[in-house]
Amino acid sequence: MPADLDAYSTKLREWESRRHSLLENRKGQTADLPLKFYRQQAHFTTPASNLEMVTKAIEKGSASSSKGLERFGISVAELADTLRVEDKEIDHELNADHHAPFVMVDGEDAQALRDDVVERGRENAIKVFRDAKWGRTLRFYRPSGLNLDYCLRDILLVLTESARGLAPEKFPIDGIVWPKTEHPEELAFVSEILGEIEKTLGLRENQIKLEFLVESGWAAAQLPLLVKASIHRLAGIIWGIADYSADIGLPYIINDHPVCDWVRMTIVNLAGGIGVPSIDNMTVNYPVANASLSPADNKKHILGRLKEVYDDAAHGQKLGMDGKWVGHPLQLFCVRLAYRLAFTEEEFREELAKIEAYTKAVDAQVGATIINGVMSDRATDRHARWKVRKAIARGHLGTARGLELGVISKEEAVELGG
Repeated sequence: MPADLDAYSTKLREWESRRHSLLENRKGQTADLPLKFYRQQAHFTTPASNLEMVTKAIEKGSASSSKGLERFGISVAELADTLRVEDKEIDHELNADHHAPFVMVDGEDAQALRDDVVERGRENAIKVFRDAKWGRTLRFYRPSGLNLDYCLRDILLVLTESARGLAPEKFPIDGIVWPKTEHPEELAFVSEILGEIEKTLGLRENQIKLEFLVESGWAAAQLPLLVKASIHRLAGIIWGIADYSADIGLPYIINDHPVCDWVRMTIVNLAGGIGVPSIDNMTVNYPVANASLSPADNKKHILGRLKEVYDDAAHGQKLGMDGKWVGHPLQLFCVRLAYRLAFTEEEFREELAKIEAYTKAVDAQVGATIINGVMSDRATDRHARWKVRKAIARGHLGTARGLELGVISKEEAVELGG
C-alpha cells in the first residue's frame, strides 16, 4: 500500500519542480530534426565550379548507371554476382528514382583555389539553387572553410543571392556543410552568421540547417562539444576520412582502419544521441577507366571499384551510419542499393508485426510481452518504431502504414509527400 509521504511533502514539491526542469533541459539537448532530413542515405557531392556537372548531379543523379555499365561490358548478372546480391535487386535499383537523396554543391575542396574559379562556383551555386530541377532532393552548399579568405563571402553571397526576390517559404537551400571543423567556437560562429541571414531574409529560426565534417584529431576528440555548439540547427555529422588520416598521420587511407572505425562509432553515438543522421566518408577510389588497362582488365577494375564502394557502404551501415558520401553516379547507385538492402522486406514485416503485437499487449494492459520468443517492452518497441521511421523517411516504406501504426504524424506524412 502507498507509504505515508507527509514527511517528504516539502521536499517532494521541490524535487518535482527540479524533475520538470531536468526534463526541459533534456529536451534542449536534442536536435528535433524534421523527418525528411533522415533521407540522407547518399550524399552526392559535386563541384560548384562546373555548371554542367553540378546540374547533372542534381537532375540526373544515377540515371547514367545503365550506360556506364554497358560501356564496360558489365551485365546485370555480373554486377549482381560481384556484389553478392540477386539480379532482381540490380534491376530494381536501375529502374528506381535516379535522383540523389542529398546533393552538396561544393564550393570548397572540389574546386581550384583561384579567384576566378571561386567566383564562378558562387555564380553556379546560385543558379542551380534557383533554377535546377531538384525534386525531393535535399539541397546543401559547402562554402570555403575557416582557413580560407573566401569563406564568409561564400556563405553570404550564395545564401542571400539564391533567395533574391523569393518569399521566405520559397527559400531554395536546406542548409550548409561546414568543412575542416576543429573547435566548438567555430560552429557557434557559423551558427551566428546563419542566424543573421535568417533574420535578414525573414526565415524561421534555425531554418538553415548545418552539417559539419569530422576531419581532424581535434574534431574527433571534441565531438560532444561540437555537437552542443550547433545542436539546434544540426542536421547531420559527416566523417571525412582523407583529411583525418592526413591530420593524425595515418600511414594509409584505409576505410576499416581501427582508428577510423573508432571515429565512426563516436559519430554514430553522438549523432544518434541527439537525433541526427551520421554520414560515412567517401570511397576515394572512383569507378573510372584506367587508360593503361585493356578493355577486359578495365572491366575487372570497374567491378572491383563497385564492390569496394558497396562493401564500404555496408560496413558503415552495420556500424550504425545512416548514409555515405559519393562523387560518381555509379557510386551513388551502389550506395543506394546497399542502404536499401540493409533493411529487407522480411525485416519490414517483422518490425511491423512487433509494433502491432506490442500495441495490442499495451492495450490489454500487459506491458512487457513475448513476441516470437523474444522479450518485447517499451525499449524494443522504441527501436522497432525508429527503424520503421527511417525506412519511411528514405522512401522504402509508404507513409500510410506508418500513419496507421502511429509511427509518423500526419504533418510528417505531408512533409514526406505522402
